[in-house]
Amino acid sequence: MTDGHENHPVHHLRVDSLGSSAQTQEPRKCVPLWMQWPRFWVVLCIIVAIVAVSIQNILSTDASKRVHLRESVLDLSKTYAGEVARQVRSSVSSVQALEAMMKIDDAGIALENFASLAEALISTYQGISNLQLAPFGRLDCIYPLVDETQDNRAALGLNLLLDPVRSPAALDSIVKQETAVIGPVKLLQGGVALIARRPIFTRFAPALMPDAWYQTGGHNYSRVCSKTPPDEHCSFLGPPEADGTPTYFWGFATMLGRVEELLSPIHLERLQSGAHRLSGLTSFHYLLTDTRADPPVEYYGRSDREAALDRPVEAMVVVEEANIRWLLQVAPRDGWPVVFADFWNQLFIVVPMTALLGVGLGVNIIIAMRKRAHQIIKLEEYRREVISRTILASISNLNLLQFPMCLLKLQDFLGLGRLIRHEDAREARKLCFIDQPQVAADLCKEEGVAFISHQWAGFEHPDPEGIQYRSMVVAVKEVISRGLKCSWIWVDYSSIPQQNAFQQQTAINSLSVYASYCSVFLSVVPPCKHADSGHDVDIHSYCSRAWCRLEKLSYATCSWEEERLAFLCTEEGISNDWAGVFNDESVLDVLGGQFSCCTRNHPDDRPCDKQKIVGVMLGIFWRILATNRDAPHRKHARTLLRLVEKDEEKYFPKTASYRTELMEPRPIELFDGFLPILKEMFLEDSAAVQEERVNVPGVSDPWLTCSISLGPLPDEDPLASRNTQDFDQSIPSIHIVQPEATEVQIHEERI
Repeated sequence: MTDGHENHPVHHLRVDSLGSSAQTQEPRKCVPLWMQWPRFWVVLCIIVAIVAVSIQNILSTDASKRVHLRESVLDLSKTYAGEVARQVRSSVSSVQALEAMMKIDDAGIALENFASLAEALISTYQGISNLQLAPFGRLDCIYPLVDETQDNRAALGLNLLLDPVRSPAALDSIVKQETAVIGPVKLLQGGVALIARRPIFTRFAPALMPDAWYQTGGHNYSRVCSKTPPDEHCSFLGPPEADGTPTYFWGFATMLGRVEELLSPIHLERLQSGAHRLSGLTSFHYLLTDTRADPPVEYYGRSDREAALDRPVEAMVVVEEANIRWLLQVAPRDGWPVVFADFWNQLFIVVPMTALLGVGLGVNIIIAMRKRAHQIIKLEEYRREVISRTILASISNLNLLQFPMCLLKLQDFLGLGRLIRHEDAREARKLCFIDQPQVAADLCKEEGVAFISHQWAGFEHPDPEGIQYRSMVVAVKEVISRGLKCSWIWVDYSSIPQQNAFQQQTAINSLSVYASYCSVFLSVVPPCKHADSGHDVDIHSYCSRAWCRLEKLSYATCSWEEERLAFLCTEEGISNDWAGVFNDESVLDVLGGQFSCCTRNHPDDRPCDKQKIVGVMLGIFWRILATNRDAPHRKHARTLLRLVEKDEEKYFPKTASYRTELMEPRPIELFDGFLPILKEMFLEDSAAVQEERVNVPGVSDPWLTCSISLGPLPDEDPLASRNTQDFDQSIPSIHIVQPEATEVQIHEERI
């Protein structure tokens, strides 16, 4: 047999070129990753919100100050309105003081000293223009009679009970025996005044008033009480004294207060003069008006005739007993402030500081997010590199024996009497170790190799009763009787290490290579009972086992011809039924098959077998893609690809559920991110010229080596290794991503 290196080139595939096509493509202009995160926009919104809240707080504070200012001005107005009402009551009550003095004056002393008495009362009660006494209704005493503001001499002699204009109100107050408040009214002598008139009843007054005459407007009016019977309104009985002594009408005590005199003690001008300071405002306009329908004047008090009040606050001056309802309006002289002086200070100091702090915080967060984004990008690049290398290693495994292909010679297999463990077969020197794929290919072509696939019937031993071994012997003899080459046997229990976990995993990685270099596939499915679980072991359970599906898929996808030899071996014999053995949908659904590790809830937290076969499945998928590309006449590959396109997650799930007896289910990664990168790598490989493409054994040329260099072949006869039992032959050097070692025995994986 010749060395394959003499006639065929060895192609090398680099990880940094295959599987990193995104790095060689023209970079696209796009939004940075950190700006695509919702957290970035959240931070940006927080910064804007901080500034907005600061401005809103300033505006709200300023608005609150304006409201507070208006409330303060309103309180000030109410204070002044209350002072006006108090002063009106105080001035009106002066007539009661006069009444009290006249009730105890039995000698007329108070009348004689009225001027001194009135002066004292005016000084005490304030807001009074003059006080008057009208004995029996005739106005005889006025103080002050004349001063710089008034001349009341024309009013002397006025008879309130005989004057046709004034008598109704005077008589009404006598009958009601209460103070009558008139006005404000316009005075004959000028001005507007409030008049309070109170009837006086004393024990010293006569029962009948004296006769009286009064002339006004060319008419004479009289009251004659000395005749019998006297005239009407000659006698008015008052309330009795405490001792029961009757009292009679003596006359009237009158208070006249001009409006300006009434308001003088209040000093409304202080509103305008700056006596009050409210939030920076010191001067206010005011307006005091009467709310009656027909007031005597337009207003009683005003700060400035020309000034218009801007949205004034209003306070009522209410004196119910005097029938007074005045309205006091107050507004800032310069108008209400739009904003206060400290608003701009806050706006130009607080807002920039808040914005600076917010932006500083945001910048720190954004920088941290950018660093995190770069880390994620680097991690993603690293993960892509790892995935690319894993895929590359899986491709290399298509024609790389990580562990030697261990075969039993037909005569030795028939003479075993039962299935024996790999280590026992090795010690008994029953195994032939094939290290080079070319050697395996030559052996398969020249002498024939049978790949026996079966289901284990026990946890510790695959065939405790020997039923499957006997069926295997019958199947092999039947194949030979049909004239087929079958000089060597591959069977898992004897061909794969059972004790060394690392060697076992490397053998699993080479499972598809073993199937590639077998000339006939035997599915041995005799009916029997599982020695440990008691379940039926038959063709149905065989077809549901994940490892059995993987063996069939490995064999079916490495065909160098349109169809390869495959036999289904049951108790009824063998049948060459390719469709019956290799149902496309079930064979491809390896990950949907049953795994003993999952059924047993991964005792001792052992790794899941699903993760062990990820690399094998990736290599098989590449082989399917290459077959569809380079050998389109093979419809089987196209059928499998359509199944994958229809439901990629079913055949190549991203994750799987891992559970143990003591742990809740958790997801473990399987093919997450692998297939997109594998497809990119395959597209790049397809774009290369034929000589630079990855060579897949069994697709383009079975004799070509894999894309990764396997090193020079030995000069001696390649078949010389068939007779050696030395297990320490070197495996071709390659840097691949190896699955973690596990101590799970192959029989546990295959049950």
